[in-house]
Parts: sequence; C-alpha cells; structure tokens
Amino acid sequence: MPVISIINLGKSFGAERIFSGLNFQIDPQDRIGLVGPNGAGKSTLLNILAGREEPDEGTIAIARNTRIGYLTQITDFQPDNSLREEMLSVFTQLRQWEQELSELAIAMSSTQPDTDQHKSLLQRYDQLQVRYEHAGGYTYENRVDQVLDGLEFTREQQSSPVMQLSGGQQTRAALGKLLLQEPEVLLLDEPTNHLDLATLEWLETYLSSWKGAMVIVAHDRYFLDKVVSRTIELAFERIEEYPGNYTKYLSLREERMERRRREYEAQQAHIAHTEEFIRRYKAGQRSREARGRQTLLDRMERVERPQDMPELNFEFTAVTDSGLVVISTQKLAAGYANGTKLAGQSENQDNILVQVADLELLRGDRVGLIGPNGAGKTTLLRTLIGELPPLNGQVHIGHGVRIGYYSQTHSGLNMERSIVDEIRQVSVLSEEGARSFLGRFLFSGDDVFKQIGSLSGGERSRVALAKLTLQGSNLMVLDEPTNHLDLQSRQFLEEVLGEFDGTLLFVSHDRYFIDSLATKIWAIEDKILYPYQGNYTEYRTRHQQIVLNTPNNKTAARAAPAKVAPAKPAGKKQAKVKARTLEDVEKDVEKAEAQVKSLEDALSQAALEADGEKLTQLSVDYEQARARVDELLQEWEQLADMAS
Repeated sequence: MPVISIINLGKSFGAERIFSGLNFQIDPQDRIGLVGPNGAGKSTLLNILAGREEPDEGTIAIARNTRIGYLTQITDFQPDNSLREEMLSVFTQLRQWEQELSELAIAMSSTQPDTDQHKSLLQRYDQLQVRYEHAGGYTYENRVDQVLDGLEFTREQQSSPVMQLSGGQQTRAALGKLLLQEPEVLLLDEPTNHLDLATLEWLETYLSSWKGAMVIVAHDRYFLDKVVSRTIELAFERIEEYPGNYTKYLSLREERMERRRREYEAQQAHIAHTEEFIRRYKAGQRSREARGRQTLLDRMERVERPQDMPELNFEFTAVTDSGLVVISTQKLAAGYANGTKLAGQSENQDNILVQVADLELLRGDRVGLIGPNGAGKTTLLRTLIGELPPLNGQVHIGHGVRIGYYSQTHSGLNMERSIVDEIRQVSVLSEEGARSFLGRFLFSGDDVFKQIGSLSGGERSRVALAKLTLQGSNLMVLDEPTNHLDLQSRQFLEEVLGEFDGTLLFVSHDRYFIDSLATKIWAIEDKILYPYQGNYTEYRTRHQQIVLNTPNNKTAARAAPAKVAPAKPAGKKQAKVKARTLEDVEKDVEKAEAQVKSLEDALSQAALEADGEKLTQLSVDYEQARARVDELLQEWEQLADMAS
C-alpha cells in the first residue's frame, strides 16, 4: 500500500504552468530520484508533498499516521539557537508538557491532599505523565545526544550558535533534526549542497541503510547512483518514470526517446503519403477512396513530436599554446596574511591554510583539486593565478600562459549590467551578435536584457561560462563550475572540457565530473598538498590502500610534502626509537588503523541503533585508537628521518 498517492496534480504561478496531470505513488522504502532541468518545478513538487504549498488542481492522499520530513535547500534555523537548542526544538510539545508537569507538582505541594482541587491536579498530572512518558519524554535529551554524536558534532559545536556552522555542517544539522522526527518519508532537496567529499560519502552510506521512503532532488550523479532505485523525470509540465538509478535512467531514456522519434517520423511519413493521395485523387475516379482515407486521417491519434531538453552549445578554444611549464611553485604557502583576524588568532598572526611542495603544472595536465570544506582550495587557486600574494615561497606563471578563471561566487560578473551588456564588455560583438551568441547558452528573446543581479545561480553560471569562452585561454582555472548547473548541463560541460586542448585546474565536489576529466588529483590533507596520478576513483582506491596499509606506501604514492620533519629525539628517547625498525612500526600502524576502521563501523551501527551507552564507550575507544595511530605515524616519521 502506498504511503503517498499523487493524483492529477497541477500547479501554476500566475499565467505560467509549472506542471499538470502528475500521477505517481510513493511506496514504503521507495528510493526515488527526482530529476529534470532547472525551473521544471522539482522544489515546488517537494513543497506540495510536504504541505508547504497547495496545488492548483489534483489531490495528495497520505496514509494515516505518516510523518513527512523535509530537508530544504535553505535551512530555517532560529539564529539565536545553539545547535543543541535547535535539535531540542523538535520536541517543543514534550518540553511544554515537561513545564506543565513541573507547575502541577508545585501547585499540588501547596494544596491539601484531600481537597477537590488537589484531586483535580493529581488527575491531570497522572494523565499528562502517561502521555509524556509514552511520547519519549524521559529519553528525548539522550536521543539528541546520540544523533549529534553520530553526526560527529563536537561538544563545542553543539553549544555554539547554529548559524556559525559551515554550510556542510548546517546540512548535517538539518538532517539531524529530520532523524529526530523519525519520519516515514524523507524529502531531500539538494542534500549534497555544501558537503565535502568525505561527508558526501558518509551521507550515501547513511541513507543506503535508511528504512523509510525517500524522494531526493540532487545534481550529484554518483550520489544518485548510490542511493536511488527509481527515477522520476519532471520536464515539460509532466513526469516520466524509469526503474533504476541515474545511470540506468539515462540509458532507458535514450532508448525511449529514440523509439518515440521513430514512431513520430513513421507516422509523419504515413500522413504525408496519405495527404498526397487525397490531394491527387479527391476529385477523380478514386474520390470515394480519398474521402475514406481523409476520414481515417482525421480520426488518427497523432503521436506527439518528442520533446527533448534544450542543450548548451559552445566550446573552449585556446588562441595560442602555452609553454611546457604552465605554473611552478617553490616552497609555497597559501592562506590569509596577518591583519586578517580569525577566531582564536591574534591580528598579526598569519593563517597558513595549505603548504605546497615544489611542483609543476604542465601543458595538457588536467588536475582536480580536492579537500575538505575550509581546507583552502579557493585560496590556493587564487594564489596560483596571482589574485592573492603567497604567504611564503613563490609562484611562477609559464611562458605564453593565458588564464581563464571561473569563480564559484561569480565575482567576475557585474551585477548591475544586463546579460547582453556584460558579454559586449569582453567582446567586439554587436548587440545582435551578442544575442545570437547568448542563444548557445539558453538565453533567448528578452531574457538577454535581464540584470545579472536578478538571475538565478544557474543563469549566472551560464553567463560566467559564456564570458569564459570568449577569452581564448589556454589555462582554465575553474572553482566549482558545476554548482547550480542541472545534470544535463553538467554533462555537456564535461564533454566540452574533455575536448579542450589546453590545461585544466579545477575544484569540484562532483565526483563524476572529476572522474571524467582529471588525469591527476591534488589533494589537500592536513594543510599539505599531495599530488596523485589518476582520476578520483583511482585516487580513492589508492588512498584507501594507504590508510589500510603502511606509511611507506603513503610516502611512495605522494610527492614530497612541503612540511618540516619533526626534530630527531635526543638521549635515551632516541636510543629507544632506534631499537625499533621501520618494519616494526609499519606493522603496528597497520593494526592500529584497522582498529580505527573497525571502530568507525561500530560507531555508525550504534548511531543507527540509537544506543547511547554503546556510543559513549565506542567514542572513547575511537579517540584512543586515533591517538595511537598519530603516535605511531610520528614515530615512523622520526625513524624515516634518521634513516635518511
């Protein structure tokens, strides 16, 4: 039996029809990926399912006692709340009962036991206490602790204002609120936004074990492939359903569209042939037959012309080739110079975000720069292209290098200009030529006169890409270029960049995008930049082996890190270290890291089971195991340093 049934649903905004005649159902444990172009109404549909908007037509039937949890793109936290207070807000009713129970207890203590007033208060207290206990009143605070610990929020973060959290942390916090509500249906609108790669993988694992139903809008193809088992496409005011994940959907959709094209073309050929017959014989001896064919033609159910989503149409072309070495670095450190005061720092203290070994970006390289949120990826890009000065060391731009930079904040766009004027500022195109050019980026008619400040994120991204194509750059430096783009536009951008014959350096959280383009990975780990050969999948495979095997493999896989080796121990401590060999320490590291992995799995399971006591003990064991790994790695580095 479905938990939600959608029947002939329709919605319009003014004179603009968003969708109509939608019919589908959500079954228990369904994992639905809702896909389609930007502006097709995916978020609107989720809002209607969540009860935040009313449809203009049709109905939604929700099974009795079905709770729906909704993760929106924009969090609606109370700005004055701490993270913990925000989680506790889920239990507002319980806390109100808690307050009333306290007030009843005080009132009873001030009345005589045998009076009618005391009996009335006692009866209300007993009824409310049963309701409070049945609703989990004595365990809800413990559940909050378990969820926050399971989502890896520190005690300091739990007591800090929720609005001070990063975008990724706020997404995790919003998900935590949903988990505390224990809904039967999860509606997730872009849950992967602002998440770094590690958190993305955690979310995939968690949702894969979720017992309820879910409907997910996301632009991350790896995520959709991992989590969903049914795909619904919303486009052209209607839906199309497909079994399977996103990759299966693409294959089935292409087959379906090709079949419809053949059916349409065959019918059009038949219609043309019939009309020609009718025209030729309608007044002759075969006029009766012609009239009969006309009648059949009039009654024929026409096959609709297959509609496909509009596609971008552009390319990147380098005007000239660069020299062999595009960018080289020497003892580079990137970050914020003194005078930029950060939390916990004095005003004159430099904040080094990332240190870079002496390395070279060569002509034709295609490098994906990855790392956790806040690791300094954007700062490093801006330092490499000269927008920010290095804190230490040097950056050298090679001969003949023409840099094209795409900022994830669209900082290169003038928000006061119209789209067409912005394009004409960087080209010799006439207004008519600029309008024709913008058609390749899906801007048509009067859209080209819109002010950039009024555009959506996806529209601004397309303007920024349009400007980039006009620069003739041979080095493309792209900071999150797929943000705000729908799935089809991301795929087209991959194809265009795949054909670009210059050099690529890009930051992205889209693992599919990285895999398609990168031949090298630059990973920021613990403030150090490490270069790896291969795409993201090869990096992940190698990196997992590094974690589970030995530090010796780690050193072999990475280029020399730009960090200062710890000083050699002296006296008795040095003698003790020398008594152990590198091989001894490597074996201990392998065992310790295996123990950490085992505890991580146990913590995840305990969080799912909401076992507070087990979580507490495992957390202690986990911290001790991590500390042991750190000690062994430090010992290994000391031994390796002495052996060199």
